[in-house]
Amino acid sequence: MGYKLRPKDPAAEVRKVARQGIDKAIEALSAPAAERAEGVHQARKRFKELRALLRLVREPLGGEFKRENQRLRDLGRALAESRDAAAMLESWDLLAERFPESFAQEGLRKTRRRLRDRARRGETETSGIDQRIVEATAELQSLRERVEKWKLATNDFDLFAAGVQRTYADGCAELAKARLDLSDEQLHQWRKRVKDHWYQTRLLAPSWPTLMQLRSDTLKRLADMLGDDHDLAMMQQLKQRHPELFGEPSLRERLDVMIAERRSELQSGALKIGGDFYVEAPEQLVARWRRYWNDAQR
Repeated sequence: MGYKLRPKDPAAEVRKVARQGIDKAIEALSAPAAERAEGVHQARKRFKELRALLRLVREPLGGEFKRENQRLRDLGRALAESRDAAAMLESWDLLAERFPESFAQEGLRKTRRRLRDRARRGETETSGIDQRIVEATAELQSLRERVEKWKLATNDFDLFAAGVQRTYADGCAELAKARLDLSDEQLHQWRKRVKDHWYQTRLLAPSWPTLMQLRSDTLKRLADMLGDDHDLAMMQQLKQRHPELFGEPSLRERLDVMIAERRSELQSGALKIGGDFYVEAPEQLVARWRRYWNDAQR
């Protein structure tokens, strides 16, 4: 069925999608040791999807929303360490695609080998990861049972309206802040709200598949730009903490220039897409999506 809410029985659809996400996360965490890093990566994606689903129904859930959202947030943080080194290597390779001639030099090739070795060690030596996976799996199984008790009394688009409006409005607000403050933290906050709206757009796509798919594609492109920028910010932080990973000072200086250039490109592109995208008033967006949903139900 996929990550979609079909316009028939909204409350039942929410529970179904929640169960599917939980089951996929548990399956990902059961991956063999050789595939554990990717399994953790996939599980953390499911956590983010589940948190976006919770935000969609945060008003009917009431206080339960905060408790469930915090549990999923904590699960993601507990498993983040095993993924960080692999993500750094992926970020390096994306930067190399942008500056292929520079990255073909032996000095930067040696740096990549050091980052590769670090990622491999991270896959096998992450302290306590096995126990954290066991604990995460148990928490997900408990969550699966609680899903059946979620209070989702409203059974039409009103179930989602407040969640859609708040998530989209939060994205508008974070974009406005980012225009004044291009700090790493502010861009990261905007990215989180963009991804929430992307997940919710995917969830409600069956109400008007073609239009919602176009919207989803734009949000995905925007989230990827902001994600690539965030990964480069993390690379800069790693370079400051462990300069020995990145070679001699002159090599690190050249790398700084390339990172700065690429981040400028990504941030400019993201602000352009965001400015074109976040133009509709939140109330108008909700009214329009309600019409899509009601028409699809009929």
